[in-house]
Amino acid sequence: MRTIINLVLIIVIAIVGYNYFFGDHREQAESREIVDQVKGLGKSIGDLMISEKEKFDQGKYNGLVERLRSLTDRIGSQLETSDTKGKEQLKELEGELDELERKVEESGDTISDQTGEELRIRLNQLLEQAERMLDSSGREE
Repeated sequence: MRTIINLVLIIVIAIVGYNYFFGDHREQAESREIVDQVKGLGKSIGDLMISEKEKFDQGKYNGLVERLRSLTDRIGSQLETSDTKGKEQLKELEGELDELERKVEESGDTISDQTGEELRIRLNQLLEQAERMLDSSGREE
């Protein structure tokens, strides 16, 4: 499937390129319009990436991390000393959170939109997991 998409893309680029330079006036005008639209799309994507990077730098994900940290602290305080399974799950959760924070710090200024979205999704998953742990530890008391 990926090969077919790449092949179609190459053919479209070749046709537009050919028409841009060697087509009649109408084909050249259409090709110029396509090229201009693609330039506009590229600029829009670049602006979006810059905007998301600025939001990330301003702490867009800090709220999730802080909320998750406070939840893990509450879970730890509610777990009984004999609940080894719960403590293991909490330790795994905290380890994953530490790993995500490390990834964010390592990426620094080079974080892409896709990576940022993946981190946000994973943080939300960890948050849901922590909330389930908190609910289950609260019921056992």
